[in-house]
Amino acid sequence: MANLNIFVSFEFDKDNDLKNNFIEQAKEHTQHRIRNCSLNEAYPDESWKKKARKAIGECDVVVVLIGQDTHNAQGVIVETDMARSLNKPIIQIRPQRRPYKGLARLGEPMTLKWKRIKAKLDAIANRAR
Repeated sequence: MANLNIFVSFEFDKDNDLKNNFIEQAKEHTQHRIRNCSLNEAYPDESWKKKARKAIGECDVVVVLIGQDTHNAQGVIVETDMARSLNKPIIQIRPQRRPYKGLARLGEPMTLKWKRIKAKLDAIANRAR
């Protein structure tokens, strides 16, 4: 099974800790590589969008980490629109025991349970062969 490159999308202003936690846990629970292409500023300009599109294009899957206001985060909306236009699989993940809303147009979010996340990533990797 091939290792996947994973692009992580999250709300920059509020969910940096969620992103850092996810990346650390991923090192323990999956062999797939997390590509940390985080924003360096809160509101991306046109040059950031070009960089983000290139990074998403080089990844195999986009993981959206869902915080309290992710459904309103313009950067996440832009990144997921890019991923969809590039036909990249998108997985939404929310912390356990949190009623946060993801992006409805992307389907039902998964809870942050590594057995399920790893199975989903492995299935994507198997299809990519």
